[in-house]
Amino acid sequence: MSVGVTVPDPPADPERIRSAVETLRQRSTSFETAVQDALFAWSLAPGLYRAPEADLLHRALGMTEPAAHEITAGLVSAGRALEHYADDLDRLAHDRNLLLTAQALAAPPRSVWQTGSETAAHAMNELARAEAEHDVARDVARLAEAYEDATHRCAVALRAIPDISWASLAAWSGPEHPGAVPSSTDAAGLVLLDRLATARDPGRLLSVHPEWSRLLHDAAPEEIARWWSSLDPTVAAHLVTAVPALVGTLDGVTANDRVAANRLRADDHLRALRAQRQALHELRIPHRRSTATEVLDRRAERARLEREIAYFEKVRDGTKLLYAWDPDRGSLIEMAGDPSTAKAALFVVPGTNTDADAFMTEHPVADFAEWQVGSSGASVVAFTVMTGPMPQLDSLLEDGPQWNRFAEERGPEYARFLRGVDAAHPGLWTMSYEHSYGGGVGSEAEKHGGTVDTRFLAASVGAIGPYEPHAGTEYYATQAVDDVNRYYAGLGAGGMGFTVAPETIRASDSSTRGSPARTCPRSSPTA
Repeated sequence: MSVGVTVPDPPADPERIRSAVETLRQRSTSFETAVQDALFAWSLAPGLYRAPEADLLHRALGMTEPAAHEITAGLVSAGRALEHYADDLDRLAHDRNLLLTAQALAAPPRSVWQTGSETAAHAMNELARAEAEHDVARDVARLAEAYEDATHRCAVALRAIPDISWASLAAWSGPEHPGAVPSSTDAAGLVLLDRLATARDPGRLLSVHPEWSRLLHDAAPEEIARWWSSLDPTVAAHLVTAVPALVGTLDGVTANDRVAANRLRADDHLRALRAQRQALHELRIPHRRSTATEVLDRRAERARLEREIAYFEKVRDGTKLLYAWDPDRGSLIEMAGDPSTAKAALFVVPGTNTDADAFMTEHPVADFAEWQVGSSGASVVAFTVMTGPMPQLDSLLEDGPQWNRFAEERGPEYARFLRGVDAAHPGLWTMSYEHSYGGGVGSEAEKHGGTVDTRFLAASVGAIGPYEPHAGTEYYATQAVDDVNRYYAGLGAGGMGFTVAPETIRASDSSTRGSPARTCPRSSPTA
């Protein structure tokens, strides 16, 4: 017969505990994401909803963000305590199985005596049985006590999870960063950046929430630069790899990290370009249907594809340093030099007829910047800047340089670029070299906080009035005697022309920078 002691069942099934922990983990992630989604959506409200209570409402909702962090941290701690509990039960399962085996065994073997009576042998066997039952009972009690200890440790760990410190949240006004308190848009962007930095798959998050990318591009470059510089280098490297399209276009991220991200993007783009080239090669138009225009168009498209493929092959192998590239917005910014060794930054803003193809021709628009870097050793980093579409002569009536809307559109973008470089690489002396229509872009950028130490206006169109030069900027202007811009400099009305001539631009202080822009009779080398 078997030993008459009941072996206790475990207080819980370890696998069911682990399943519950996984569900808890998923729910905690969903909870924090839901709160952040609400914050991101609410960050758009200041642009849509203006009322005296708007700021108060935003601060009230903002308090839920740190609460979400605390709740999520508590749920994670609870899951960890339960996982340890499941591990303890797994270890005790071995002891329980040994006891079940002992309980199922028959009574101890009958003693065999060489001498003595049958009664003495039976007494010895009963004594052995009693001793075995005592041992099993002792081990069963120890198992029950071990179950109780494991359960108690789990309960203590769960009770140790702190309550939400609602009192401390009352004074919360956004993520803690040095400097001024971020705006609502900046705060939402910083929350999202923190979420991306801790996400297992940042790329999937952005694909599920494409609107997050727009929120990030609206956040102040200075806030993004502070956040990026605070990241652990391994986290920053992971983001470069995981979300290169975001990192490669985000003002405030360091230049070399943006270049690294755009090198990764070049591989995917090259595959798409080669597929287009193959499709164009396989396209067959019956000769009788072909017109001279169709043939020329196909040849031109093939040549364009070959130029773009050659350019992005150089981006991929590091010959070309692509600082920004957003084909949907028509932007492309190429870098030359190394910002880590530079003491000065040159920003080249080319003018009319600038487009992506201008960077990819036999004599690309970025040659001027590369020449300046090559002449300076390692002391200059240069950027050739196209933040969006520029006027084109082949569409003169609709998109010609007489229209000043391109300057009004590109000005805020150029200002943001300048602020991003300054925030990510502070301390550089800066010069903006603006050719032709680029001068209008630089003048508009000043209205949006995009300022530099020196502006050089080469055959420039000037500025859209009303215009106030920046007191801390030194200005130079140069123009050939026969430059067409001379004939309409300072002329304009409404959406056409530039009412402030480049040679009249002067700083507003009384130093040497207060004199009119120094004017040279001939045009200097231009981009």
